[in-house]
Amino acid sequence: MAPTKKRSDRGRGDNTRLSKHKDKLGNTGEQVYTAKDVILVLGDGDFTFSQGLVAHRCAGKGIVATSYDSESRVKSKYSNAKDCIAAIRRAKGIVLHDVDATKLDETLPTLPPHFQYIIFNFPHSGQQRVHINRALLQDFFESARSKLVRNGEAHVTLKTRPPYSNWHVEEQAKSAGFVLKERRKFNIRLFPGYQHRTTDPHAKTFEPDLCVTYVFIVNSSKVRALFLHMHCNMC
Repeated sequence: MAPTKKRSDRGRGDNTRLSKHKDKLGNTGEQVYTAKDVILVLGDGDFTFSQGLVAHRCAGKGIVATSYDSESRVKSKYSNAKDCIAAIRRAKGIVLHDVDATKLDETLPTLPPHFQYIIFNFPHSGQQRVHINRALLQDFFESARSKLVRNGEAHVTLKTRPPYSNWHVEEQAKSAGFVLKERRKFNIRLFPGYQHRTTDPHAKTFEPDLCVTYVFIVNSSKVRALFLHMHCNMC
């Protein structure tokens, strides 16, 4: 995925347990995004994931596909991006550029204002420093929280081996007021044509079987506590 700006370390060291919420899985045990869902996709390098998502749900309407890079930068980096973007728009999906996953209030237009799902696949700062990528994740969760509908979900997919496992995604989510609903294996076959893009030109061959999608929902009681703490500090 496209890199974001360097950030300070704000990781946490506490543990997060799985909650007992019901999931929204299909009969095959796979996530099903429907044509009725309003979905935000962040950091889609060449837009092959969003194009595959259009095929998966048989509709483009309701999808807002974004890149961190500018449109010209995306098209210069990925020769297939122009066709992918055109296909998404033909299907009535929205494509936006220069969207920072950690600053959605500043970089994402207001329409639509809220989403059932926010998808951030393989986030990476472009740097190998663990603390920078932990901060990226925490900043993303802080930014995404207000963009979800009630009971909406943030879906973050990561590789299960180091250094990604050292980012402690569950801890970064918890510190931003989220709770883990479930983990599931990432099934690339659900998104026809998807090609994993990386900020590392020397990265090893992509192994989707070693990837996990973390499903988070907002912990309302945690958010209220955070708000009260901030309010008291301003008094």
